[in-house]
Amino acid sequence: MTDDRWAKFEQRLVDIQSGIAEIRTIYDAHSRAIERIERTLYGNGDTGLCTKVSAILWISTGVAGFTILLAAQAIAAWLGG
Repeated sequence: MTDDRWAKFEQRLVDIQSGIAEIRTIYDAHSRAIERIERTLYGNGDTGLCTKVSAILWISTGVAGFTILLAAQAIAAWLGG
């Protein structure tokens, strides 16, 4: 190979290496962001957002059911005289 071809080859190699370094930087940032999101959603040992939302839905469903039951009893007592 000629010196010119070696220089082009080395420049391409440098470009590839810098591209890989940039990709690693982006990958690390994305990896940290995903870990933060998972920790927020699932809690990683603590109560996560998914668990809290599920609990709120269960509680609100129970309260709504109890309220409907009380309303039905009140209407039945009112109509029954």
